[in-house]
Amino acid sequence: MNASNSLQYLIAVHPFMTNSNRHSIKTLAKLLLAGILIAGLIVVAAQDLAPNISYAKLFAYIFIGLAALAVNLVGLSVIYLNVYQWVLRKGGTDTAWFWFSSEPKGLMALREKLRKD
Repeated sequence: MNASNSLQYLIAVHPFMTNSNRHSIKTLAKLLLAGILIAGLIVVAAQDLAPNISYAKLFAYIFIGLAALAVNLVGLSVIYLNVYQWVLRKGGTDTAWFWFSSEPKGLMALREKLRKD
């Protein structure tokens, strides 16, 4: 089996190992269905906690809560990524720069040596 055949075999046997970002409508439908079913389970479980609220209103509250959580997570991701970019632009060695009191051992000497060369 030569390299070309082994690659074709790998792609044929393991389609998830390809470097493709294409997702089918079927996969999206499965994901959407799974989300709806999980939300339905949450609504049924939450009905025991708040028995006087209708399923529709309870589903709306849960959906709004999950949407707010998603917005917060995206917002925090944007903030953190901007801070990390700022750290790197200002000469930080790593984005974990804030967590340590100084540079790694030997880095300052290495920088001085590179400046002299």
